[in-house]
Amino acid sequence: MKKKLLSLLLLISTCISLVGILSACSDPEDPGASKPDALVIMSEDLDGLFNPFYSTTGADATIVAMTQIGMLTTGLKNGEVVVAYGDSEAVVTKDFMQGDYDAVTDTTTYTFVLKNGIKFSDGKPLTMNDVLFNLYVYLDPVYTGSSTMYSTDIVGLQAYRTQTESADDKLDDTIAEEALNRARARVMELVNLFNANVELEPGKVITEERMEALIGAHSLSDGYKSALAVESDFDKVTTAQLLADYKLALKLFREELERDYTSAKEAYLEEPYKSTGEFDEITSFMYHEGYVTLEYAEGADGKKDKSKIERVDRGYNTDVVSTKEAAINYVYNAKVNASLPEILLYWATANEMMTEFSAKAKEVIIKENIGDAEGLAVKNIEGIVSLGHTTSVPSVTIGSNTYTVAHEHNPDGTPKNANEYDVLQITINGVDPKAVWNFAFSVAPRHYYAPNQTVDIANNQFGVEYNSFDFMKNEIQSQRNVRIPMGAGAYQATDAQGKTGADLGTSGFFASNIVYFKANPNFMFPVATELVRYQVVSASNAMNALKEGSVHYVTPQFTKQNWEEIQSLKASGIDSRNSDQLGYGYIGINASKITDLNLRKAIMCAMDTYQAQNYYSAGMAEKIYFPMSTVSWAYPKDESGNPLKLNEHDYPAVQYSREGAKAKILEYMDMADYSEKDLKVKFTIAGANLTDHPTYLVFRDAAELLNECGWDVEVVSDVQALTKLSSGSLQVWAAAWGSTVDPDLYQVYHKNSTATSTLAWGYNYLKTLDANDEQRVILDELSDLIDAARETTDRGERSDLYEQALGKILDLAIELPVYQRQVLYAFNTNVIDASSLPTQAEINPYTSPLDRIWEVKMVE
Repeated sequence: MKKKLLSLLLLISTCISLVGILSACSDPEDPGASKPDALVIMSEDLDGLFNPFYSTTGADATIVAMTQIGMLTTGLKNGEVVVAYGDSEAVVTKDFMQGDYDAVTDTTTYTFVLKNGIKFSDGKPLTMNDVLFNLYVYLDPVYTGSSTMYSTDIVGLQAYRTQTESADDKLDDTIAEEALNRARARVMELVNLFNANVELEPGKVITEERMEALIGAHSLSDGYKSALAVESDFDKVTTAQLLADYKLALKLFREELERDYTSAKEAYLEEPYKSTGEFDEITSFMYHEGYVTLEYAEGADGKKDKSKIERVDRGYNTDVVSTKEAAINYVYNAKVNASLPEILLYWATANEMMTEFSAKAKEVIIKENIGDAEGLAVKNIEGIVSLGHTTSVPSVTIGSNTYTVAHEHNPDGTPKNANEYDVLQITINGVDPKAVWNFAFSVAPRHYYAPNQTVDIANNQFGVEYNSFDFMKNEIQSQRNVRIPMGAGAYQATDAQGKTGADLGTSGFFASNIVYFKANPNFMFPVATELVRYQVVSASNAMNALKEGSVHYVTPQFTKQNWEEIQSLKASGIDSRNSDQLGYGYIGINASKITDLNLRKAIMCAMDTYQAQNYYSAGMAEKIYFPMSTVSWAYPKDESGNPLKLNEHDYPAVQYSREGAKAKILEYMDMADYSEKDLKVKFTIAGANLTDHPTYLVFRDAAELLNECGWDVEVVSDVQALTKLSSGSLQVWAAAWGSTVDPDLYQVYHKNSTATSTLAWGYNYLKTLDANDEQRVILDELSDLIDAARETTDRGERSDLYEQALGKILDLAIELPVYQRQVLYAFNTNVIDASSLPTQAEINPYTSPLDRIWEVKMVE
């Protein structure tokens, strides 16, 4: 399951000329204005990680999806969401069958008949070779992307991932935890070395030059070596590797400070900072990093009034720190020389390093399982079979259709004989209601993403270098593969000059907040619009951009003002569609940043989530009580089938009584083990505009209430919030999820998920706690409930299990559900032919008007 983070984004204020992009802006007030040569669509803020295997944010995934097709897609049948496939769908699968559960073998088999004639945008064919390549990437033990296909119990998968026929069905999970421990030992080698020398010379900084000298003279521990090599190769691990680790930390830390600077210069533009006249971008950055202190005015009650700043005190030399580079260098040098352990353990840099080091450690552990044997002990995944390459099965029958299996192939992997088809079968142990959606993965080209690898299915070569961290990092995630996506989708990557393929550099595809697409001439259906651009636009400025003509399709917030404005502009060519959102707004708390469970509960007690509804047009949003979209059939219901309005938790207590909430906050604080530092917390609004966000009022009043109780809470905006979420560096934040069809909770909440959401929750900290610790017990119980819900297809049983699991998420106090809203789509009918979009009656939470973007036409 992929859940997509949503946010407010970068602001653009006018209709720009976009030289080389658009021939003209279309003006809805002037239908006769010259028409643009490209369709321009609003995008949320982009990280630029456009890799089908590793993209993390919803916005990046949308860009990637323009270039890809999946094995399956979604459809509606009698109001129920079902898998869709066949010749009328833009998918790889011509026909599909989910077999009945076989009680004798305790298995379920899925059969996919692949279409013939599909081509990638470069003209090369999509074949079974590519399908198996993708499967083996997603199922490799060192894969760390957001897909959780590895959580599906495919027959033989654990044996392949662990290279052992162990009867322990949790061995894969055990290896993952051991890898985490070894990765931590690798980080601690630098931490301990730094601390040991600080103790020898108290108060003295350790410069980079000094640290490098210490590393060169250091005697590496076996714990460090075990994260990098099997025991017989310990002698090959030298201090050169520790030095490389140190330099990696410095590189990541500088990149993190660059991101912080970008965030900070947009975060303090409103009150109370604005009225000081002192918050330029350098001051904002230095304040963000803790080198500026504020003196607040005294209120009528004798307490500090945080709405009025009396003085800004800078703890640095403003003559020296006068440029962006100087400011970043100041913080960099101060932290690196005096607080390296803080960087390695608590900054986003720490999580990035742990992710990489854990993958490498897992590689080592599996090599230990293989031992001295030549090659792999388990050469393939038993339950994944290409019938035409490794069996003699002559044909398969699905319904009334019989397909001859292709057993002979051309050098390019295509079936040699006409009217023969490649057929994939995947067999899982037991049943898993989520499995079919995991098997809907997009099929990326092997020749593009792993050009140095070969595929020979019959001889167990699948285009993937097994258990190789270097392969995943340097080949699958090469600079080109991260920046420029390629596939068999409706569109291909281009630039402002129309270059594609080898002529397209790594920077032209996404430039100046614009992403460029050209129709894929090899797409399986005609593409109605030749050129498409995605333009980064903030939700708060979406309507202005649409009116001014710089974009033609936007997704603004469903506020009363926006809705009324759209109605007033209909005569000028602005139209809209809307539906319930398959997702919801929430407030998150990172357990690795606020480690005491009772402090997290205290924060939640202060949140009056009712206030978020005031942001939206009447009836377009409602308060929710569980961390799940009310669109889902699994959302807890009362006896009448209505969403429950009670979750049996005492937060947010403020909705009942402010004084009662204050008493509850103080009660939780009494139960907590904390220092004054633990009460200094930032509440982060995603985006550039602090106040134009549905959760702003919730945060503002919660901060005021908590500060009355002795906290030091500040509410800030951050245009880099989504990037920071993926590295686990925010404390408390407001964002939204975009869910998918099945309510499975594994990817986002299971302790063994490798998705970046688990870093946002602070699972990297929670998993280090003793097994008897209350928080670890809750996490383990939550994961067990998620596992149990995947072992039955009975919706009643699954609903009961999910209700318990959602309660555990609330028990853990990492996520507070806020609102369920409707989604608003607005577009310019002077540019977009409205008849090529779905009608209002055809829109539902599982689709968007652009789902079949190849059919969207521009007005001639």
